[in-house]
Amino acid sequence: MPCLFSCKNDDISVPLEESVLTRINSPQPNPYKIKFDSMPDGGRYLKTYFRGSYGRTFNDKNPEHLAAAEAIGIDPIEDPASAWNLKRPVVKIETCREYYVDSLTHSLPFLVPEAADLLKEIGNRFNDSLASRGGGHYRIRVTSVLRTPESIAKLRRRNRNASSNSAHRYATTFDIGYSKFVCDSVNIPRTQADLKALLAEILADLQKNNRCYVKHERRQGCFHITTR
Repeated sequence: MPCLFSCKNDDISVPLEESVLTRINSPQPNPYKIKFDSMPDGGRYLKTYFRGSYGRTFNDKNPEHLAAAEAIGIDPIEDPASAWNLKRPVVKIETCREYYVDSLTHSLPFLVPEAADLLKEIGNRFNDSLASRGGGHYRIRVTSVLRTPESIAKLRRRNRNASSNSAHRYATTFDIGYSKFVCDSVNIPRTQADLKALLAEILADLQKNNRCYVKHERRQGCFHITTR
């Protein structure tokens, strides 16, 4: 019996096909994909509580990410045949109220359920914290998810520092960009720096409570997050 992939948002189960994972087309246009092309200039002050260095606070090493990924993740997909026989299910993540899934040129939008739930929690807490501190309509941006050998090879042609043994291969790991956030309204503008600090505040709390490992990726402009 082939392994089926369940879609997080609409509970549809879909089989894998030749391209390893089938991309599901929603029957109706997704209203959460509507956004401004860029963040407005300037921004009102936003009170945040993150204090310290991003690099020192979020410096969990790759072996820690890999150990957690191997413990709860899928076996890495080496070829189409192995994709049909995963040891556990994964769910498709789609742009929603909590987060925006960027154009994934080197990964596929699938995570194990625990990672999908963590991503949604991060987005929820980001939105709620923003609302409670004066408002602003922004969402976090997911920039990388599940990687296969093919997608890693493509990525390494562009970025030689990309690891061939990445936690992204286990569907436990996702990247959230911090260089820009998705803007849904310009009524209450916020700065990129304040929004990054707000996101860091949430991630530091989750990290402290052993919910995830986090690495601040300076060159890629993202937080690299692995579920524990």
